[in-house]
Amino acid sequence: MTRNSQERRTPEQIRVSNRRIGLVLLAIAAVFFASVIINQGWFS
Repeated sequence: MTRNSQERRTPEQIRVSNRRIGLVLLAIAAVFFASVIINQGWFS
């Protein structure tokens, strides 16, 4: 996947992209910690 070097992203586009990535990582972390807590209660 090659990018066109002349097509620059605006700061707003970068900000939206960073927010989306942050929300995805937050969701993954939340699911991970929720599964750890559930397993602690379920199998203790």
